Amino acid sequence: MAVPARESSPRGKRRTGFHQHPEGQLIYIVTGRLQIRTEVGAWLLPPRRAIWIPPDLMHTGDLHGVKAWSHILLPSRLCRLLPELPQVLAVGSLLEALIERVAPWDHTVVRTPEEARVVSVLIDEIRAAEHEPLHLPIPGDKRLLKMVNIVLNDLSREHSLEALASMAGLSARTARRLFSASLGISLAEWRQQALLLRAIDLLAQGESVSAVADVLGYASPSNFIAMFRIAFGVTPGRYVRFGGLDA
Repeated sequence: MAVPARESSPRGKRRTGFHQHPEGQLIYIVTGRLQIRTEVGAWLLPPRRAIWIPPDLMHTGDLHGVKAWSHILLPSRLCRLLPELPQVLAVGSLLEALIERVAPWDHTVVRTPEEARVVSVLIDEIRAAEHEPLHLPIPGDKRLLKMVNIVLNDLSREHSLEALASMAGLSARTARRLFSASLGISLAEWRQQALLLRAIDLLAQGESVSAVADVLGYASPSNFIAMFRIAFGVTPGRYVRFGGLDA
C-alpha cells in the first residue's frame, strides 16, 4: 500500500511527466514544496502538508527542494469514501504518525489484520483532515485560459475584466458568465486565489512577508497580511512559524 520515503534529485528540482495510477495516492512532504497539476487545476503543497490524489487521475508534479517525502498508495477499493479531486490536507500528529507507520509497507504484500486496521484508521484520518485552500482551478475554455494566463504572468497588476475579455475576443458580459459557469467563482476571486498560492510559494522559498507583499503588488505589508489572515485565519508570520514552512 505504500512505497518508502524518497529523496528528490541533488539539484532539488524534479518534474514528473503526466501519468496516472490505478491506486489513490497520499503524498506527504517534510521540506520544500510540491505542485500537482491536472487539466482542471493546480494544487500547491507546502511542507508538513499532505495531498490526496484519487485513483486514475492524470496528473504531473513539480518538486522544489523536496528532500524527504512519503508516498502511500491505496487500492481503489479503499478509496470510495475519499475525495474525488485532489485535496491539500493539514497534517496533525496522528495522521503524521500513521503516514510514518504505513509508508514503508510493501503494497504488493497481503495485509495482516493488524495492518488492515491501521489502514482503516489512516483512511478515517484522511477523511477528517482539514482541507487547506491551496487549489487554483484552470478553465478548459481556450478564451478563458488566455485570460487567466495573462493574470498569472503579472499577478502584481490588477487587470480589469473588460480589458482581459477584449484581449480574449469576448465581451465582458460573456466572459463573466463563462467564468462563473466554468469555475464557479468570479475572475476577482480567481485572482485572489492565485495571489494566495503565489504568496505561499514565495514564503516557502524563505521570502520575507514584506518582500512577498511587494512582489504581489500590495500597497503595504499590512494589506497583504490582512488578506492572508482572512484566507488562513493566521498571519503569514505565524503560518511560517507554526505551519511548517520553516522546516
